[in-house]
Amino acid sequence: MMALEPVSMDFSSDILAALDQAFSISVTDSNGVIVYVNDAFCELVRYPKEGLVGKGYDWLDSGYHSERFLQGILEKIRSGFPWVGNMRIKAKDGSFYWMHTKIVPQLGMDGKPEKYICISEDITKQKQVEENLIITSKSLSSIASALNESSIIVITDTQGKITYANDNFCEASKYSKDELVGIDQSLLNSGFHPQSFFNKIWDQIGQGGVWKGEILKKAKDETFYWIYATIIPFMSADGKIKSYVEIGHDITTKKKTEEMLVRAEKLSVIGELAAGVAHEIRNPLTSLRGFARLLKEDETASREMYLSIIIDEIERINHIVNDFMVLAKPYVVEFKEKKLVPILKHAISLLESECNLKNVRIDLAYGKGLDAVSVLGDEHQLKQVFINLIKNGIEAMPKGGDLRVSLSADGGNVFVDIKDNGLGMSEEMLNRIGEPFYSTKEQGTGLGLMVSFTIVQNHKGNIEVSSEVGKGTNFRVELPRLEE
Repeated sequence: MMALEPVSMDFSSDILAALDQAFSISVTDSNGVIVYVNDAFCELVRYPKEGLVGKGYDWLDSGYHSERFLQGILEKIRSGFPWVGNMRIKAKDGSFYWMHTKIVPQLGMDGKPEKYICISEDITKQKQVEENLIITSKSLSSIASALNESSIIVITDTQGKITYANDNFCEASKYSKDELVGIDQSLLNSGFHPQSFFNKIWDQIGQGGVWKGEILKKAKDETFYWIYATIIPFMSADGKIKSYVEIGHDITTKKKTEEMLVRAEKLSVIGELAAGVAHEIRNPLTSLRGFARLLKEDETASREMYLSIIIDEIERINHIVNDFMVLAKPYVVEFKEKKLVPILKHAISLLESECNLKNVRIDLAYGKGLDAVSVLGDEHQLKQVFINLIKNGIEAMPKGGDLRVSLSADGGNVFVDIKDNGLGMSEEMLNRIGEPFYSTKEQGTGLGLMVSFTIVQNHKGNIEVSSEVGKGTNFRVELPRLEE
């Protein structure tokens, strides 16, 4: 702001023109009545000159400044001294403006002020920026305070050494601030996570990225606690990382609750499985016990018939146990390139006698060139899937019918459709397909389909089922096609 001393009103035209361009100017007499205003002042306050000249400044009072503040200005300028400061004024349209103002008294021959020259500069935008900065600063301070109260916060340098830890961090780790500052944060390593876990974190934040995740840490008293942490890199003015801020929340209770729920769910599944096994094996065991007793008590009985039934029931138990073995601990296999058509033909041939007995006709169809289509898989497991699905189709047609096995390919996938025209299934039945011990067959365990789903998933494939009551069912096996 240019410094002005008490001056005479004999301004040259050049000086007035320059001032008019740069500043808002108003002049009052010794009583505070406006005697002159320039165009810039009128434009700022939204009043015409005739609306201002002859009136006092009270028209422009915004009500922002206290009476003491205004009285201080008057006392100073009436004493013949200039006053410099910021004032908020109210324009005619009700809007408010900030002006950086210098009021210079013009002294008369008696040394007392005759007029007051007011030279002002509009600083409204500057004040708005300052106010916004103040608000932002207060907001950030409030946010920082809230975070500090509610979160576990630690700051490390680029080498991982702790430079700051808040009270919550100290409480969780059981270390004091003096014990933590300057120490590498690996002090809290629980040994639960592999080194690759931490390498991944450092790679991400070292490139300026933000990492979020769960970390198990070890406190000073050897107890463990879980933290859900967000690690943020802080950059210096030259764009280099200068520190890392970790903001965390203790989720130990949540993790324990999750573990209890998982344990309870496992126990529930084991209980259900045990009940199912007991139920499925009890039936053939009852038959075995009964026929064994007959063999013991009745020497005239047809031993051949009884032994045949006993062997069948033993085979039934063996089949159930084998299905459980596949589900519980699938044997290790080495996938090899296998053509699907020969596997399908072999599976169909094994079931031909059953088809003849039940008056079921099987048709295998595939397009030109598809006899050479291959997948990466285990031949015995794939054959087991197709036997299970074809057998289901046969049993779904108690009065006989047609079963169509077709092979098709689309892009990188190959499809095997096994479609019967049997009883079909309702929507409720379809929703339960694949559940253990759920079967639409009277003697079924549901394990065959469950095993089939598991095998196909292990081959990175998928099984889809569509059905309509009274019209039949289609099982579609989708497998990744091996590029030729």
